[in-house]
Amino acid sequence: MSNEIPESLRLFLRRNINSVSLLDVLFLLKRGAPQTWSPEELSVEMRTNKSYAASQLAELQALNLIHLDGTKYIYDPSPQDREMIEALESLYNSRRSTVINFIYSQPIDSIRDFADAFKIKKD
Repeated sequence: MSNEIPESLRLFLRRNINSVSLLDVLFLLKRGAPQTWSPEELSVEMRTNKSYAASQLAELQALNLIHLDGTKYIYDPSPQDREMIEALESLYNSRRSTVINFIYSQPIDSIRDFADAFKIKKD
């Protein structure tokens, strides 16, 4: 299933996106650019609470995908990340379940890899 996602996008997702809601916020800011967003405005648009919206914005800022412009956030990834986000949005629109399954398979893979490290192997 993850073979349907190009390797470059899989790496981008692993490195940056840990939930579908974070991806939805990223796409919302992308589509609205150059509009700026406060946590309050984002919470209304995403129908969530203000603190959760603020945490999503802070996470995207820490990833350097948006930046704080005064008291509001604006979509501002690097040109390379901008290309990845563009391709990812296109894939998400055509194969949403594939992208969602990939995002939510990551923690399980990490846990599985961690558990595999403790397996006793026969020599």
